[in-house]
Amino acid sequence: MKKIFRTLLGLSLLLISTRPLFGQSVSIADGTSTPEIVVHVHDYVQMSQETLMRAEEVTSGILREAGVEVVWVNCNFGIIAEQREPGCAGQPTTVGLVMNLIDQIQPLSPNLREIDMGVAVVPSGGRNGDVAYLSIHQATSIARQCSVSLETLLGLGAAHELGHLLLGENAHTPSGLMKARWSPRELELGSHGKLLFTAAQSDHIRRNILARQKEVSTSVVATKVGVDAGFGL
Repeated sequence: MKKIFRTLLGLSLLLISTRPLFGQSVSIADGTSTPEIVVHVHDYVQMSQETLMRAEEVTSGILREAGVEVVWVNCNFGIIAEQREPGCAGQPTTVGLVMNLIDQIQPLSPNLREIDMGVAVVPSGGRNGDVAYLSIHQATSIARQCSVSLETLLGLGAAHELGHLLLGENAHTPSGLMKARWSPRELELGSHGKLLFTAAQSDHIRRNILARQKEVSTSVVATKVGVDAGFGL
């Protein structure tokens, strides 16, 4: 059974972000390399590239504060496959997640309401989720109503949904970034760039990524051994 977690956005927010160091590995407090994830953005609505990049900067800033670097692979499904980024073809060799940008998410589930902007599909039983969705229609509506930039809403929403994928089941919290619906207090923190993952959440996220990286590495080695054995090497 898969559980669907939705993000409810009904108020405005502002988030101050810094430009991400795409593809770079930095060090966190204990001197170890920062875990890295690859997020494939499947754009089905042909968003403005400037808006998309700014939204990704917002999300990258939040995850960097959690000790995680993000590599973005933008896949515009409104153009032919040959013109998309090379990384859009095939599976990533590291921890890869998928963020789908679609018009509306309500058709995905009867449990989603009109005010829901994002949804993450998280399997039960402690298994890892890797697919999330953001509604551009709802984000645009909220941005217009609240006089907030679209990239800010998308960036914060994407961070929240990626949080579900990296934290697992029951990730909603009474307050903070992972709250289902933000209060004026959370929005005030967001306006100062402080609507972030908690220290415990950040630790959980890093451990989850490292565990996934280990699984990927083990899978790659097992595949290579199988191929080598097949050729008698």
